[in-house]
Amino acid sequence: MRRILLLTLLWFGLFPVLPQGGAFARSVYHVGTRAISPPFSFLAVKEGKPGVRGYSVDEMVLLGKIMGADMEFKPIHDLDKRRELFLNGSVDILAHDSKETAEALGAIWIPVGISLRHHLYVNESCRSVTCLRDLSKKKVVAITSAPYSGEINLPEDVIWLSSPMEALNMVSQGVMDVFVAPSERVADDLIDRYQIPNILKKGVVLGESPLGIIVSGKRPELAVLIENAFRHLRESGLAARLRDKWFGKPTITDDIRHYAKYVAVASGAAGIIFIAIVAWNVSLKRRVDRVTQDLRRTEQRYRDLIESSPDMIFLVNEQGHVLHANERARDSLRFPPAGGVVNLRQLVTREYTDEIDAFLRKVFNDGCDKFEFEMVGAASQPMEVEVAGRIIQGPVLTQLLACLFARNVTERNRMEEELIQSERLGIIGKMAASLAHEINNPLGVIQANAEDLMFEEGLTQDVKDGLKAVQRNAIRAGEITKGLLEAATPKPMVLEVVELGELVHDALSLLGSRRKRERVEVDLPGAPMYIRGDVRALQQVLMNLVFNSLAVTGEGERILIRAKKAGQGEDETVRLEVSDNGTGIERRNLTQIFEPFFSSRKGGFGLGLFITRRMVERLDGLIFAESELGKGTCMYLEFPSVHPEEA
Repeated sequence: MRRILLLTLLWFGLFPVLPQGGAFARSVYHVGTRAISPPFSFLAVKEGKPGVRGYSVDEMVLLGKIMGADMEFKPIHDLDKRRELFLNGSVDILAHDSKETAEALGAIWIPVGISLRHHLYVNESCRSVTCLRDLSKKKVVAITSAPYSGEINLPEDVIWLSSPMEALNMVSQGVMDVFVAPSERVADDLIDRYQIPNILKKGVVLGESPLGIIVSGKRPELAVLIENAFRHLRESGLAARLRDKWFGKPTITDDIRHYAKYVAVASGAAGIIFIAIVAWNVSLKRRVDRVTQDLRRTEQRYRDLIESSPDMIFLVNEQGHVLHANERARDSLRFPPAGGVVNLRQLVTREYTDEIDAFLRKVFNDGCDKFEFEMVGAASQPMEVEVAGRIIQGPVLTQLLACLFARNVTERNRMEEELIQSERLGIIGKMAASLAHEINNPLGVIQANAEDLMFEEGLTQDVKDGLKAVQRNAIRAGEITKGLLEAATPKPMVLEVVELGELVHDALSLLGSRRKRERVEVDLPGAPMYIRGDVRALQQVLMNLVFNSLAVTGEGERILIRAKKAGQGEDETVRLEVSDNGTGIERRNLTQIFEPFFSSRKGGFGLGLFITRRMVERLDGLIFAESELGKGTCMYLEFPSVHPEEA
């Protein structure tokens, strides 16, 4: 009886301290975690068994030990699905979510002292994005139902996904431009863990969202237990160590311990491989040395062949950049100072810059072409060069280059021109010899009759002036005939000092008609200007130029003759200009107008300017033209100046 009474008292004494709901029973709580959110939670195989690992898992396990409860984890990929299971009671606790989520679920939020930091991750080709303001017209992806902070405003056309892994892969492949990651830690861990390429982390932290543990509002007693357990976890230092484990950098000792066995195996394998590589490398090196020497000898032979070539050789790309030029090219042409990229446009004269571009296009399109250019020689003199080009394969399979062979044909062209000139002069001589007799007879009759009429009585002064003009022009026509003969068989000229003003006025008096003389304006300086020459030849030169201007201008249009000095000292010259505002000459014809039998005027024989140039050159002068089609022509004559004391 005494034993029964003692047991009864012991039972009632221990009853208040036994846990409610049954003796020694442990509570079991279902925890919802994400499946792919390292380092917070992720699926992994440990000791051959699949399971959930991560910071969230370890923290909940420690809290369960302090609370005397077991934690069962449910890895859920979709955030919305996780919240749905929480609302229907399938999940008791949500490990690590935002305060906004707890308020939306009507639940209790327990802060744990860590936050999600939001950051931008872009494809490496999209370097212009550094902040949220740069997202306009970009393809943006974000995580649905993720705890983004309030200051982040995403575009309306953003693509929402449930997995950060899927979002990072889309950015890596270039399908999307930007990923607005809700968690910097998760994104960095996934990129490092799975070696995701082509992604750059740009800008600064966009914002932070504090994390906490969510418990149903209908279970405040569970929230109190978790708060007390977490306080103990923090005060004991376990929370800090847990963060260091998952978020801190591992020590060298940890790395050595973890990889020791792998290092041992790898070292043994590396030793064997190293010995094999050394032996193979020695053998390979000998073969490479032999091949290299052969290649160097071959390369030197080809280099010597190119450098010793009598032709200029260039290697250029499609833009015209000179990648290589042989010694003959560098010696013959004026290359820009060393240090810069040389373009073929810099080696030709200004008139041929467009032609060189067209030539290169044809070479690269058709495979080969040939053209003649005017290039700038080493002494800055123009040089006529014949260039032939052909495309070749460049060092890269997708690159084509052009090999150009250039030859100086200035002397050849000059000799050809002299040959043509000789043939033309021969034709002129034959023509002049056959026509001189036929033309001189009528001219003699005209001159004799004009002279007889001048002695008739009762003639007015105008009639006498007209007869004198007829006589002068008959004499001039005879001299022109003689000039044709002299063009073929030139005779010495009578050189004397000539005053330019008198020469111009005497030549204009040969025009005959007063109306023609009135169309010519003369602008000469007050001081006399002297040159040395043949008076009749100079008059013929001036009259040829004036008659040409009269032929291409209308009755109301003027012809201007003016003169001026140029240069100083021994280089001083007298320049005479004959200009009009007639039809003008095409640019392509300017180099041909002084050639025999070339005429752009209907009915012209093409001998006037040819004879004029021959006469000017025999007097040590220079003649050239400037003209623009539809605006007129200006002919320039330049002769060495004679000083007054020489006159």
